Amino acid sequence: MPELILALDVGTTTTTALLAEAGGAVLATASRPIATSHPGPLRAEQDPEAVLAATMDAAREAMAKAVRAPADLAAVGVTSQRASLVVWDRRTGQAAGPMVLWNDLSGAARAAEMAAAGLFSWPQMPSCKLEAAVAAAGPGDWLWGGMESFLVWRLSGGGAHVTDLSNAWLSGYYNFVGGWNQAVMDWQGLPLSMFPTIVDSVGPVAVCDRAVFGAATPITAMIGDQQAGFFAHGGVAAGTWKATFGTSGVIIASTGGAPNSPMPTLPPEALAGIGGTAFFCVEGMIITAGAALDWVAQGLGLFPSTGALLDAAAATPDAGGAAFRPSLQGLGAPHMTMDAAGLLAGLHPGIGPGHLARAAVEGVAFRAREIAEAMRPLIGEDTPLGVDGGLTASPIFLQALADALGRPVRRHTVREATAYGAAMAACLGAGLLDEAALRERATYEGVVEPRVSPDEAEARYAAWAGKVY
Repeated sequence: MPELILALDVGTTTTTALLAEAGGAVLATASRPIATSHPGPLRAEQDPEAVLAATMDAAREAMAKAVRAPADLAAVGVTSQRASLVVWDRRTGQAAGPMVLWNDLSGAARAAEMAAAGLFSWPQMPSCKLEAAVAAAGPGDWLWGGMESFLVWRLSGGGAHVTDLSNAWLSGYYNFVGGWNQAVMDWQGLPLSMFPTIVDSVGPVAVCDRAVFGAATPITAMIGDQQAGFFAHGGVAAGTWKATFGTSGVIIASTGGAPNSPMPTLPPEALAGIGGTAFFCVEGMIITAGAALDWVAQGLGLFPSTGALLDAAAATPDAGGAAFRPSLQGLGAPHMTMDAAGLLAGLHPGIGPGHLARAAVEGVAFRAREIAEAMRPLIGEDTPLGVDGGLTASPIFLQALADALGRPVRRHTVREATAYGAAMAACLGAGLLDEAALRERATYEGVVEPRVSPDEAEARYAAWAGKVY
């Protein structure tokens, strides 16, 4: 019996395919960039057909690198950017228009109208943007879903219109007790027939169409990208937490089998559905993390690349009194002030590019501390933080993070941890490993310890907060 797993991870800026063995070894990876367009203020869109083609190209490359074919696979795991939406034709499977991304805020006014009507929504959620997407598509027999739904629909040759609990929860259409919210659909005039069926995140999801994929391979995991990372870090037990730092920074703490939250601005979310049981978490987002560093480097013209900014930050002992708040697209958890702008403070004639580079890196780290402090009742006082994502390749960022948190930081051995988590979830769904074995798959590249005392960490954080708030 084959024990190879293909994970497809469609992120916001990159789509990645990862081929792994059930034993945890990664055989090959391949990635493709994803282009985002901004056709107007607050808008962010992608071409779903181009994203799909790039994903399949990456899958073919990964399998070619490992000299494997679809027939060698035991299962496929799918993870994608959450809270984006695609509308497509039920008959042809072709997308009706662009994919509207999670960070598209064009639905902010509609979200406010929904809130006034007593209907839950956030500006990032599909529920405040789907009506406009359907109207733009015109008359037709339309289906909708996130990128995970669109990808599985096409992989299955139109055989499965599904989403999982972790994605449904963040759509704005979930009723939080087990299905779609009919009140919202009625208020918007949208039929239930447009909506995907909600399935477990781990377990039988769909089967790839042989004519499309090359083999009738079962899809045994479908999960939001941030939640997928939990499976890379060893499981979903209450009290565990992890963070992914890429375009954004997302910190998630598991609350186990019960929804629980320490404050209203950290609302409970679904972590995963496994064997008919729901697991929950709370999530805090730094909306612009790596993207904020990109802006300081290239948007301000201070450095030729983000890598050069990180090098400058490492070579500069401190920020010289400068402070940066990375809130270029709103201030996420625990504040949830979505109209907040980014902020540079503490500037004086002695500030140079190196100081601003250091301030940018520390700003992301201090925002992570804000979220960790809000989650303290769930994660305890000194639990190490497992991290992954592109930004964690930077030693200076990892050290700034450990210093700000006052906790050890552990970087996952597999850089593509979201894709790896999707692969491990698919292994679990295919019955190739159990939860105990899943925990054994979580490996780390050493531990970064704080270099400052708790008192100094608190003083640095207080000084930063005093300048940016």
